[in-house]
Amino acid sequence: MLRTTITSILRRIIKTPAIRVLMVCGLFWLIAYGYFQHRLWRDPHSAFFRDRHVYDLKYSLQREREARHFISRYNSLTDVPDVIKAGPNPAICAVFVTVKRGLDDYFEPSIGSLLEGLDPRERRALQLNVVFADTDPTKHPSWDQKWLHRLTDSAGTYNVTDEQFERVSQAEKDRNFYVKGVFDYTYALATCQASGAPYTIVFEDDIILAQGWMAKTLKALSTINNTLQNSDNWIYLRLFYTETSLGWDSSDFAYRNMPIIFALAILLALAIMSTIRRSKVVSPYLDYPTIGVIGLIFVPGVIALIYMTGKYNLMPLRGIVEMNSYGCCTQGLLFPQNQVDGLLGYLRKREHGQTDSMIEEYAGQSHLTRYALAPQQLQHVGLQSSRDNDEITTKSTWAFWFEENDPALLRKEHEELLGDEDVTAMLDGHG
Repeated sequence: MLRTTITSILRRIIKTPAIRVLMVCGLFWLIAYGYFQHRLWRDPHSAFFRDRHVYDLKYSLQREREARHFISRYNSLTDVPDVIKAGPNPAICAVFVTVKRGLDDYFEPSIGSLLEGLDPRERRALQLNVVFADTDPTKHPSWDQKWLHRLTDSAGTYNVTDEQFERVSQAEKDRNFYVKGVFDYTYALATCQASGAPYTIVFEDDIILAQGWMAKTLKALSTINNTLQNSDNWIYLRLFYTETSLGWDSSDFAYRNMPIIFALAILLALAIMSTIRRSKVVSPYLDYPTIGVIGLIFVPGVIALIYMTGKYNLMPLRGIVEMNSYGCCTQGLLFPQNQVDGLLGYLRKREHGQTDSMIEEYAGQSHLTRYALAPQQLQHVGLQSSRDNDEITTKSTWAFWFEENDPALLRKEHEELLGDEDVTAMLDGHG
């Protein structure tokens, strides 16, 4: 008898509109949660983040294969393809600073991914320099490789005074990366400044660049120069950044005022449903318990789910964005020629420190805007640091969504950009 009574009560409860709405809303929330868990796990600040596979190479692995194949073709003794090098008036001077690492060597695929897929016009507009930053460069595995001199425009080591060489040798011996890192960076900047190219990019030697990186960079430069207000007052365009630095923080209105947003959303939902309930058609289905379920349970549950997805998943960066804060690191920074001398002077005066932090300090003191090109045009694949950083620090320097790049889509975008009026104008004016 008691069991029958309880069953009858439960059936009546389940048949009430509020409980049915609660069940439907709960099912919707669980489906959304499952979908987000499946799709949005790459954001390191998302509640759905999974680090088990987030460092697996996907697009980078394919790009590395293409890069190594490209390099191998120019390293053979015979049947070397025709080589295109920089023209007399390059638009960009790119310089790689490379050192011998342990078992892992990322340098060849770094150069290969830079060059593989470039249109001849792009290659002529690009001057490629390599600086071997070991005091004994012959110990670097790529030092005497045939491909190096066939593909680059300049490759060598320090050309400095005896005093400077003694200083960098001592820093290398002491593993003082705060001194040697600054010296190498200023040397790289000065190398490209001497070329006269209007733009300089300093690359680290443990990266993979995406197909079409140069055309997108030229398009971005055209946009900065022609449409942005700070076209003469910026210090760099960042080709790499990490989502590690782009989570919710107190500067975000939505995060700073989270309780207010929850309260306003609940009040708005209750007000709208109370107004709708005045209709004779709706009122039999929208009783007060149902309004309570939707306004007090479902609406805050949906808002919580939105916050849980993570800031970058909600608002991914696209195009040219200001990144005056939270920019990291120095894997690929492009500088306009008119800002390099000032930065060189500042770094040489400081002599010692973390290079990326010092660049940020100089930009802040000089009131210079910092830009980033989104999405990232390169990935930092070196999990073995050349500066004795621990694995956690190295892993945080990662473009989490880069591996989802679609090769076919990137090729299509590259082809379209080569026909873009702004890109064509920059290519025709250089090389």
